[in-house]
Amino acid sequence: MKRILNNVVWITLVAAPLCACSGYLQDRSGDLLVPEKVEEYQAVLFGEGYPATFTQDAAFIDLMTDDAEVSTKVNANSTQTDGDDGVYLPMGRGAFSWAQDIEYHDPGCGDFYLNRYSNIMACNIIIENEETMMGDPLKVNATVAQAHALRALNYFYLINLYAKPYDPNTASGDPGVALRTQSQVKRDEPKRATVAQVYQLINQDLDRSIELFEKAEQSRNKNLFSLQAAWLLKSRIALFLGKWDEAIKYGEKLSEDDYNLCDLSGKTAEEMNADKNRNYTFISTDNPEVVFFFSKSAANQGNRYMDNAALIKGAAYVPSQSKEGDLINSYGEGDKRLYAFFRQDVIDYDEDWEMYFEYVDRRHLPCKHYGYGVYSQAFRTSEALLNVAEALVQRGAQADQAKAVELLNLLRSKRIAPENNEEISLADFTQETLLQFVRDERRRELCFEEIHRWTDLRRYGMPRLEHIFYSSAEASPETYVLEQGDVNYTLELPKAELSYNKQIERTNRRIINQQ
Repeated sequence: MKRILNNVVWITLVAAPLCACSGYLQDRSGDLLVPEKVEEYQAVLFGEGYPATFTQDAAFIDLMTDDAEVSTKVNANSTQTDGDDGVYLPMGRGAFSWAQDIEYHDPGCGDFYLNRYSNIMACNIIIENEETMMGDPLKVNATVAQAHALRALNYFYLINLYAKPYDPNTASGDPGVALRTQSQVKRDEPKRATVAQVYQLINQDLDRSIELFEKAEQSRNKNLFSLQAAWLLKSRIALFLGKWDEAIKYGEKLSEDDYNLCDLSGKTAEEMNADKNRNYTFISTDNPEVVFFFSKSAANQGNRYMDNAALIKGAAYVPSQSKEGDLINSYGEGDKRLYAFFRQDVIDYDEDWEMYFEYVDRRHLPCKHYGYGVYSQAFRTSEALLNVAEALVQRGAQADQAKAVELLNLLRSKRIAPENNEEISLADFTQETLLQFVRDERRRELCFEEIHRWTDLRRYGMPRLEHIFYSSAEASPETYVLEQGDVNYTLELPKAELSYNKQIERTNRRIINQQ
């Protein structure tokens, strides 16, 4: 293969095509131009291996959960003239109603799949050239460790959207996703590997990543995947596979200083509300619990379907808040996450500025910056704490459950005002109700980050969901139901893959009609 020293030429000739949605699925002629120095490989990894487009790629997934609804409340302060959202409502309709063909409504929904494989291809380039990479061995180890961890992360996302949830009884036969582990783009039509095979690669990558990180140059840059981030992902994977001991082992590696949790309990609504304090954002370099930032975007950092709700005069997608048990209503009195995670809309609030009736997720975007140099996704130690707590409850011993209660009290002490926070006691729960409490806390804590809620719903047994859609503020309600264990809990592969690869198995989602 030809080699070059100029990483700018490399980025132009190889990395740029990867940015194209279907770049990894297309045949390309000619030799790849491969760098030699570790710094040149780092440029490839930083430019193409990290999931920089993740937030926008994944926005439609939030619409499929019970954390989203269509609101028809009229915003009297809206600058919109046509009355309703004529853009994002129809685009998001396919995801919101779990349509058989989501891409029919929004072709951009296929980008999640395609861009993850582009990220994987860049990681493959790094992994394949570990032995010939020139430079400081500590830097080489760090670079290859990141590539293994990022490949594992991207395959985790793919297997949890485009395949059945992991079931130890059927995983060795359930179709997963195609395993592409070589950087050379060739005209092939790979079939799906099994769910078990994909998770095997994920765990192999993570184990290799951790091994290399322990022999690598250590960086304090939280924009780079690190040993701590690998531990957290290893804990998450173990939780999804039902490996409770492993979930606890790796989650507890992040438990130093009470998981370094950000303390919101003493902050006021005025300090945190984005409309009142344009400098505040929860996911920031000031937050000690962040171990890894990712998904940088120069434009909109949040959910592209929801973030314009404050400007819309009529029907719009918002965090669920109209019924008992909806996301917003799950936060108790004094829970400061309601202000740290959401911007309270400027409509319909009382004179004391205490009760709001509309919420818009603005956790990822400080109004001051509007995306430049800001990262909209993060691995946080609070997830590690919740992974450990859930695994302890699942393990079932009385001592384990008592420890889980201690962890929950720790998290809640950092999130809820002291005057409103009553410590929970093991005596208040059965094992079943304690597990539900952990999962409810996980929903409140991790909502609208990564794709946590959707993947959690899948591993909880794919419960029945109901969505009510309005095509405008004045339209009649349309009810759609995702049934318990529904096949539509698994996404169809995008058209770009299906049209190119005639051998790969389809998901065959069903048509969900209005009820």
